[in-house]
Amino acid sequence: MTRLGNVRIKGVSGKTYTFRAYPLETEFQAFGAVYFITSRNLNPDGRISHSRIYCGQTSNISITSDSVSRTLSLKAYEANCICILQEEAEVSRVEIEKDIHNNYKLLYRG
Repeated sequence: MTRLGNVRIKGVSGKTYTFRAYPLETEFQAFGAVYFITSRNLNPDGRISHSRIYCGQTSNISITSDSVSRTLSLKAYEANCICILQEEAEVSRVEIEKDIHNNYKLLYRG
């Protein structure tokens, strides 16, 4: 599994969450997670940037990328990266997702 580094995403609460970035096509084992879909780009200055497309949460990240219609819709926004924050507790996942959604205007609301 190719890891692309870490991405820090701040919630409206001010809390910063550190996600691990992977290529969008990565297949994961089953675990609970908050995930963030981005368009990962290399800037002219050599830095990496991420356009925020979608944020969600799931009890089983291994089946999240199976939705063909969602994948096609996300590809329209040049999605190429999935950022994962492993979290088994559903209550925590929902709170983190809400915190992030309230801080960003995401391109895709699905």
